[in-house]
Amino acid sequence: MLAIVVGNKVNSEGILYSLKDKEYEVQFLDIEKEKEIEDEVLKLRGINRADILVTLTNSDELNLYICKLAKTVYGVRKTIAMANLPDNIEFMENQNIDLVLCPSLFFKSSMDNYLKKGEALCI
Repeated sequence: MLAIVVGNKVNSEGILYSLKDKEYEVQFLDIEKEKEIEDEVLKLRGINRADILVTLTNSDELNLYICKLAKTVYGVRKTIAMANLPDNIEFMENQNIDLVLCPSLFFKSSMDNYLKKGEALCI
């Protein structure tokens, strides 16, 4: 099984290790090194045979674009996108992205839990 992760090293490192632990073949596309995401770059990473694509860039628009391209053009079964802004979650979900995650909501939830109960929620 092939997983493609698009992002930067800081946001992606834990995800890359997790996918490798689950025995995925992993291709990483470092958005800081690739100034533009073009079809040819994705094809070289094997997008036409990918089972899952994860986008972790700092741009919700780019995350959505890459996921939609992967699903509609290349038939990638599962797409996961990071939403940097909570206001974009519903829109991204309505665009047929399989899973949309927002780190700031996880942080807020953990902080609220800590302030209420004195316990941190670790995810």
